[in-house]
Amino acid sequence: MRRFTNVMLNISTSKGLSFVAMMAALGNVLSFISIQLSPIVPSIPLGPISFSLALDLSHLATFTASLLGGPIVGGLTGLVGGSVAAFQFGFSTGNLITGFALPLGKAMTGVVAGVLFKRLGSGRLETLAVTVISYLPEAIFTAFLFVYLYPIVYGLPPAIATVIAVQIIVKAFVEMLLIGAILAYIAGSKSFKAFTQPLTK
Repeated sequence: MRRFTNVMLNISTSKGLSFVAMMAALGNVLSFISIQLSPIVPSIPLGPISFSLALDLSHLATFTASLLGGPIVGGLTGLVGGSVAAFQFGFSTGNLITGFALPLGKAMTGVVAGVLFKRLGSGRLETLAVTVISYLPEAIFTAFLFVYLYPIVYGLPPAIATVIAVQIIVKAFVEMLLIGAILAYIAGSKSFKAFTQPLTK
């Protein structure tokens, strides 16, 4: 299988910082557009908080950053690139837990993806595998928040919290498969190679 060179950008350099800023901005743009265009569950009030569900493609930027820059770059991109989603699903609905935790979960995915891309490469099958496997820590983190923390902090019935967590995680795994397919296609294109060539020097 074809393997793509992992750049392992040094974030202490201007090139590394600029790349993180660019990919994080892209992640937030992708998040905003996909959330606005593809609402799945409208806002539902649940006591002091509200719950909604929508497609969020911000991890396309996270995985691209992880592929090209490694775990630290991927983690920072996920952290900063989750700002729009944190506001949309967290702070704007009074849900402070999601507001603060969502970027941390995205950062986890970026770090794990960076490690896996370094070890497995980025052939088409590898890319699909990495995008799905990398989400597992974030999925566990999400389940923990909803099943254990939400009932304590917000008084949400455990059964409802579990149903919400399952919906979020299933939706996210579908996103990972979609993002993996898109990234596998993009990484093999000539334009992507031309774009990333300056980063590999």
